[in-house]
This record gives sequence, structure tokens and C-alpha cells, in this order.
Amino acid sequence: MMALVKFVPDTINHSGIMSLFILSFVLFIIAGIFTKVLSLIGLTEQKLDELGFLGLIISALTSFICIIVGYYWIKTLHLTSVQLSSMGILIIASITTIILTIQLKILEKIE
Repeated sequence: MMALVKFVPDTINHSGIMSLFILSFVLFIIAGIFTKVLSLIGLTEQKLDELGFLGLIISALTSFICIIVGYYWIKTLHLTSVQLSSMGILIIASITTIILTIQLKILEKIE
């Protein structure tokens, strides 16, 4: 997010670099919690792997949606001073989803 502030200055308003770092960290935690909730429902990582490309799409879409919803929860509870426009949250959610998907694929290859 800190790099994106330079590229999209009109969509991200923040009080300091620390607030951006905390928001980035919390968004990754929310994505992890949502993944755990999905596994409790029955969509485990193994089941998503069995689905192949469809499983990757389902995983990416759920991460994308949970990051958007998570930001609005954090904003509603006043836990962040970072203000994102609707285009800003879409950009952040897209990039975060891509990073999470790449990290999961790398972790799968390591194991």
C-alpha cells in the first residue's frame, strides 16, 4: 500500500506510513481468518486444489471480497485512519489478492 500512495494519491488519504502498514497487516489477517471460516464450512485447501483452476478462481474471489468487506468493517469500527475511495479499495483488494494467491502457490510448491 505504501508504494501505491505514490501512484494513486487521490484515492488513498492517510495520516502516516504507520497507519498504512497497520491497515495492510490487518487486511492480510482478515483474509486469513476468512480462509479459516471457509475451511470450517467445507472448502478446505485440498478441496480447492482438487478443483484445479476453478478452485483457484474461487479462492481468489473469496479473498477479494473478504478484503473489501474487511476494510469496510475496519472503517465502520474506526480502527483505521486511512481513507480509501471506492476505486482505491478495489485497487488495494486486487493487488492484495494477487499477492496472496502467489504466496499460496509458492507455499504449495515448497511443501
